[in-house]
Amino acid sequence: MKAFERPGPVNTDAVIAIAQAAAAKCDAIVVASITGDSAQRVAERIGGKKIVCVTCPQGMNWEVEHMDDGPFGTIPELMEIRADWRRQGLSQVPMYLTAENRERLERLNIAVVRGTIPLFGPTFSMRVHLRKVTDLDVAAKTLELISTGTLVGLECVLMAVDAGLIPEGATVLALAGTERGLDTAWTIRSCASANLYHPTKGARFVELLAKPGVALVPDVNIEYLR
Repeated sequence: MKAFERPGPVNTDAVIAIAQAAAAKCDAIVVASITGDSAQRVAERIGGKKIVCVTCPQGMNWEVEHMDDGPFGTIPELMEIRADWRRQGLSQVPMYLTAENRERLERLNIAVVRGTIPLFGPTFSMRVHLRKVTDLDVAAKTLELISTGTLVGLECVLMAVDAGLIPEGATVLALAGTERGLDTAWTIRSCASANLYHPTKGARFVELLAKPGVALVPDVNIEYLR
């Protein structure tokens, strides 16, 4: 297992190299990729495997004026992205796959999933707008203690299964990161989100291949997302 010195997009190339070495033992690769860039880079370097890009659902945005704390206030690459948005005079940046990037993924035969995030959808709205924490929030924040990508990787596998692109019980290589790029890699036994806690069919973390040594855990209300 590779422990990176810090979280963030700086680790993307190293994660892809680790994924190349592990791909032969997996049935499919699921990549958390808001813009599609990371999924494209994975597909360009790893051939012969089904690759699924899981992006954000409708209605999610980065709030540029609420980014002084958290990942965009501490990770150098993300700080530069935020600074560029400010130079452009942007106050809100949609979290979505551009039409151009979607076409690129289609040319690479990468399936795209865009749907409700299992541990982040309605519960996130309850946290932010009602100030109410649920059991699912506790589960999500516990996974983030390992790394943000650990939580996101599991959610992306669940979403890919729910979308019918990956069967239950498959060995999936899940790649994710901290807001942008990749810094975490797991092999996960897949399941549908409805079976997450099933005693025999539920998801299982099989092997941790890479993560930030000390993960960055965003505040429970994540002010920079709305």
